[in-house]
Amino acid sequence: MLPEATYRAEEMLDPSASAAELLARAEELRERMFLYHLAAGVDCVSAHVRFSDAGWAAYGEKAKFVTILREPVARFISHYRYSHGRPGAHGHIPEDFETFLNGPAARQFGAFYTYFFSGLPSTADMTTGEALDRAKANLAKFHVVGFLDDTPGFESAIKAQVGVRIRIGHENKARAPKPSGDREFADLIDEITQPDQAFFAFARKLQGPRKLQGQ
Repeated sequence: MLPEATYRAEEMLDPSASAAELLARAEELRERMFLYHLAAGVDCVSAHVRFSDAGWAAYGEKAKFVTILREPVARFISHYRYSHGRPGAHGHIPEDFETFLNGPAARQFGAFYTYFFSGLPSTADMTTGEALDRAKANLAKFHVVGFLDDTPGFESAIKAQVGVRIRIGHENKARAPKPSGDREFADLIDEITQPDQAFFAFARKLQGPRKLQGQ
């Protein structure tokens, strides 16, 4: 389920809709596609999809829910580089790094994990304690939670759960160079990414041997 394709599909259905409306509909479409594939009995569903309460309720005891996380500051900068380097894409960020950091989109990027794991409506404020608490509770449901700095451990945990060894590749490489000023703005980036840093710290504590062993 490619984010760009789902956005363009919604755009074809309603060319007059705003970017925000299309993004929200694309998120809903990806959840419906996720649920469809679960219902169809597809063996492996890999998707950029937000946590689905409906999917968990129906398949939490039938399927294995797996995710992988990246250190929040590195993820934040990488996300900017990827979006900045894709003119014409729906998530393109034309602003330079300093301008971006002082705009509202940066705050959304800093709460990326609460956005994806809270299960709250996409229009909700993802920087609140409620969003963080919900995101933590949903993460704790996952059968395997891996970390990008330990892909061998992630691969082993998946094998322990499903009996199949996989290899983690590298997709969605950033096209834009690393933004200048990332060190100069380190304190601001740290402040912006506090929601995701709190979530990530919880993930590190929570998973420990339980998730790394795929239990």
